[in-house]
Amino acid sequence: MEPVLCKPENFVRSEVLQLVPYEVKHMPECIKLDANENPFPWPVGMREELFSSKLMFNRYPDGMAQDLKKAIATYTKIPMEGILVGNGSDELIQLILLTFGGLGKAVIIHPPTFGMYQISAHLTDTTVVEVPLLNGLDLNTAQMLKAALSPEAHVVIICNPNNPTGTQFPREEVLQLLRESGKIVVVDEAYAEFSEESLISEIENYPNLVILRTFSKSFGMAGLRLGYLLGQAETIALINRVRPPFNVNLFSQKAGILALGYLSQYQEQIQCLKAETQKLYEGLTQVPDVVVYPTKANFILFKPDDPDRWATELLKRGFLVRNMGALPILGKCLRLSAGLPEDNEGFMRAIREISIDLTVTKGSAGVTSA
Repeated sequence: MEPVLCKPENFVRSEVLQLVPYEVKHMPECIKLDANENPFPWPVGMREELFSSKLMFNRYPDGMAQDLKKAIATYTKIPMEGILVGNGSDELIQLILLTFGGLGKAVIIHPPTFGMYQISAHLTDTTVVEVPLLNGLDLNTAQMLKAALSPEAHVVIICNPNNPTGTQFPREEVLQLLRESGKIVVVDEAYAEFSEESLISEIENYPNLVILRTFSKSFGMAGLRLGYLLGQAETIALINRVRPPFNVNLFSQKAGILALGYLSQYQEQIQCLKAETQKLYEGLTQVPDVVVYPTKANFILFKPDDPDRWATELLKRGFLVRNMGALPILGKCLRLSAGLPEDNEGFMRAIREISIDLTVTKGSAGVTSA
């Protein structure tokens, strides 16, 4: 019998076929200022302590991550029962929508914002309701509350500070959504250590509040994929029902525990990155024909007159920034992460050089056309 030819694409869910994969450039030869990472090495002693730990890699990790949750509980002042750890924020977003979303249900997001919310929604058959930011920067709280009136709406996701704009939304507006929406409100605080603002203290008041945190940004552990959720015990227990067993590996669990023991050293790094971000912001505001948006995170959204050309010119000079493409209302923009001080100085030299070169080019074109 002749083998039956099979085309795998004939069996793929339509939602998957419609997805555009989340892709990032891997260019190790460049100075990476594109991924909002902490560029500093781990605190002195942490790496040695981790590698000298007697970890039994031939055994499964603690599926409940009890020791890591104890450390997080001490750090956040939230009981262990109100903590769930995950394989990075991406997994946790998907677990939230597996729990509260699904077919016939909807999640409300505020574009422009983190792209994984929409991807996870599609993967879980959850409808996406978009309420764009006012002026591309501010929450449209009234419209989000109106959208939440729909019985299909089950989840509202607020990224605060927001990625990619760096905007810190007013606390009272988020609390209004918690009080009046009647839905699960997820507040993504991936950059809270930089903004130094958080709703953790409100968890005891709102059973519908879930806070998403990560070790990837301020704790410099982007390569290990480690995040956690905070909420009331009953809410976290519901999400835990869909969590895969052993979802966080032994190495990452131990690294997270150790990182929380080096808080003072990490705080020094955070303060340095905040100062560097401010220097970059001030420097960019002095460049002609560049719009720079205020930020409370460790990155800056800015809009040159020709973002694609600027991204190309920066790459030629060895600097990788994130080309955000066309954002709602704001248009084409670039996003820059604060790097090491010497890298930031080099970046600003490159920016000034590109600005001069493009100005000369424009002038020459004007003379020619005249």
